[in-house]
Amino acid sequence: MTPPGPPGPGLSRALLVSAGALLVLSLLLSVASANATEPTPVKVFVAIPERVIDGDSIRYPQGVCRLVGLDSQERKKGRQPGQPGAEDAFKALRDEAMRGPTTVLVYGVDKYGRLLCWVIDHAGYALNLMLVESGFAEAYLTERSPFAAGLLEAQRRAQAEKRGVWALAPYESPERYRKRMREEK
Repeated sequence: MTPPGPPGPGLSRALLVSAGALLVLSLLLSVASANATEPTPVKVFVAIPERVIDGDSIRYPQGVCRLVGLDSQERKKGRQPGQPGAEDAFKALRDEAMRGPTTVLVYGVDKYGRLLCWVIDHAGYALNLMLVESGFAEAYLTERSPFAAGLLEAQRRAQAEKRGVWALAPYESPERYRKRMREEK
């Protein structure tokens, strides 16, 4: 398959983005059908983010998307200090997501009502994978995590090259940090 070409007469940018989203969805569904263990999205939409909340969450008109398959460092909340690297993760996600429309594949809803999403930016880059491979987040896999093997391989590369949080000594995972903060209250 070849991606759609430049807009011709009467072909709007929104239609072009939608065609790109359908192409991405068809490719992902073909991968998922070839590998029966890979989850399939329950919903797909193309939208411009309203804002990036932190290093693993984006607000869209359709709801808050929690990027599935990863966990980024915790930002400062009230009196609770933020983790080293949290602002870098936030800025990296914001800089990529806010460039234009994104294609969002929804894999379900978490216990907080957030959509569990795989997000592809306007240029076709999977932001979930970019964050893990850049060391801005760690792989955080559940039974609903699509592309788990790719995320784990991206994390191995980031760790080996000491990118982002993997350069911190000592490193504290976001999950461990949240647990420690609850215990200290």
